[in-house]
Amino acid sequence: MPHEQFKSCIDACFACAEACDHCTASCLKEKDVQTTAHCVALDIDCAEICRLAAAYMSRQRVHARHLRAMRGRV
Repeated sequence: MPHEQFKSCIDACFACAEACDHCTASCLKEKDVQTTAHCVALDIDCAEICRLAAAYMSRQRVHARHLRAMRGRV
């Protein structure tokens, strides 16, 4: 399968999304959620981007190579 060339990056994206989801859940358990609101918003955005990148690579979308190249820059 051609998408196998992206397997390690897809796995890393899903692991990142999972970590972001965990952080979101942890932040929402804080006593003063207002103090973590910015962190929650960033976690949600990051998880979405990671899942989108994994989906693009799985479907071999034209921009998958660009997303994969960005992995090392973040």
